[in-house]
Amino acid sequence: MQKQAELYRGKAKTVYSTENPDLLVLEFRNDTSAGDGARIEQFDRKGMVNNKFNYFIMSKLAEAGIPTQMERLLSDTECLVKKLDMVPVECVVRNRAAGSLVKRLGIEEGIELNPPLFDL
Repeated sequence: MQKQAELYRGKAKTVYSTENPDLLVLEFRNDTSAGDGARIEQFDRKGMVNNKFNYFIMSKLAEAGIPTQMERLLSDTECLVKKLDMVPVECVVRNRAAGSLVKRLGIEEGIELNPPLFDL
């Protein structure tokens, strides 16, 4: 399956069309951002880790009988998925206080959050 035109570029992923109108390629990039995208840096192997973690989670959901968009892995950083209508939800799991969380809550930067904070 060949990726074709770039359809969307987010903070950490790029979505491409394919020759099949019902399938897309998701590319997980090494980009990491801070300040709501104001600063973007490269983090070695981040794309690979996120792609494989995503595949693992989607596989577990499928094993439990929950439908997912996942078709298969294409490479370390790319997977083939079914085209769908997105539900725009972003979840950030924070293990340490940093960035916008410190400013928003007025807590000390760097403190460990135990249990982790799930920020929607």
